[in-house]
Amino acid sequence: MAKKYRVISSASLVSGYEQMQVIARLQLLGLKESQARALLQKKALIKQDLDYQKALAYQERFAKAGLVVNIQPYQAEEPAQEKNVFAVLDAALSTPFTPIKTTSVYKLSLLLVMLASLIAPAIYFGILAGIGWGLWWYFSEGRELYMGWNRSAWSVMMTFVIPAIVGGIVILFLLYPLWPKGKMPKPFVLDRKKNAAFYRTIEKLAKSANVPVPEYIEIMPEVNAAAGSTGGLVSLGRGKLKLMIGLSLVAGSNVQQLMGIIAHEFGHFAQRSGMFAYLWINSVNRWLSECAFGQDIWRERIDRWMDKTDFVGVQIALYVAKIMIAVVRFLFRHLFFLSLRLTQSMSRQMEFDADKYEAQLVGSHVFRANTLNLRKHAYAWQQVMEINYDALHERDQLFRNIPAAVIALAARFPADFIRQIEADLHSDQTNFWDSHPADLDRITQAEATAEKGRLVCDLPANVLFKDFDQLCEQISNYFYYLHGISGAKEFIVDNHNLLPQAA
Repeated sequence: MAKKYRVISSASLVSGYEQMQVIARLQLLGLKESQARALLQKKALIKQDLDYQKALAYQERFAKAGLVVNIQPYQAEEPAQEKNVFAVLDAALSTPFTPIKTTSVYKLSLLLVMLASLIAPAIYFGILAGIGWGLWWYFSEGRELYMGWNRSAWSVMMTFVIPAIVGGIVILFLLYPLWPKGKMPKPFVLDRKKNAAFYRTIEKLAKSANVPVPEYIEIMPEVNAAAGSTGGLVSLGRGKLKLMIGLSLVAGSNVQQLMGIIAHEFGHFAQRSGMFAYLWINSVNRWLSECAFGQDIWRERIDRWMDKTDFVGVQIALYVAKIMIAVVRFLFRHLFFLSLRLTQSMSRQMEFDADKYEAQLVGSHVFRANTLNLRKHAYAWQQVMEINYDALHERDQLFRNIPAAVIALAARFPADFIRQIEADLHSDQTNFWDSHPADLDRITQAEATAEKGRLVCDLPANVLFKDFDQLCEQISNYFYYLHGISGAKEFIVDNHNLLPQAA
């Protein structure tokens, strides 16, 4: 049984609207005057057999007209086509992917890039070791060699106490990236029992691509998908992978598009050498990125401590600590960009190789359309994040369902904006330091393979997940939790309250 939704009139007006005004607005929606009056007199069914996004759209449309309508879920018999979607996927995944051939030169290049990825961390540890050795040399030999052995209080203060304090502080804060970060939140894992059919499909796709089967599927709200190791460098050698899927991507894709993107992610791991290099490079760059741009719990703690104390000496010490942390993060920003510049030429080649797996599954002829669909929803995601940020800080409100908001906003993009997205596709170019090739270059390479593909399924990708709408609301709440929004549940409102009115 599939969950569907009814839209039902509550027979009540939105605050601030008059009855005659609402009747006139409902007539503009195509209702007769008698029908509009009936909706205001008693609860009545407006529409049924809707998915959640369409039900929200109806709710929003009637709310703008001044009528409060409710959304009611119910269980409906699944169409035969939806029942058979996993059978379609099983048939498409029964044929193994053709491996991408790698040469000895390619493997040597991978090794050289892996070594290059260690240059930035080596600079950091070199700075740390150099300062540590300098302090040790100064206190063991240098101080006496250049200053003599003067035991006066002033001399001891200037040549021993102050250098020891300053040197200790510098070493302490250079070690800041290695400070304990506290307990990290657990990932939001897709329920294996509830979504057993989808897990089996992912297992079959992994085996067909000759990559390790993911240990679990992590859910996130973004318009994105990725695969990576479950525990950073610790699980690197064991080949333990996780698959990450953004529900806004799912909501905006059909089955064919989503499975093609997942095939691309698995394509990164199709060769053992490539898998190891991909995980190694991304693990190093991710650590540098976290040190440079990640959420800073220590800075947040210092801010709380500064708010709680009025003692000037403590305030100054905490302020100095914030400056030192900012300096270290500044250092890591430069180390991160250095590492990107040293490793991204190989990353671009890895993207081209992974695209070939996507093309094998869904065909090279759909690559352009799929790319444009992804870009469109990525723009919508950015706008939803801006709307959510402004609503939180100005009105203490947040979207109830982020993926649904992304889809609703993308559906409103005017034709001129869609044409501009395609024009941008043709104007983008691959720069030397880019981690990914320009989309047009990827499309050109994929279309050159002339792959026919073996999966055709235009059903919405959300049919692959059980209780998808509820899952979207849960991941929205989790997203707010990860971003430290205290009491987020109190701020959540229905999406139509935040989405801009359609032109």
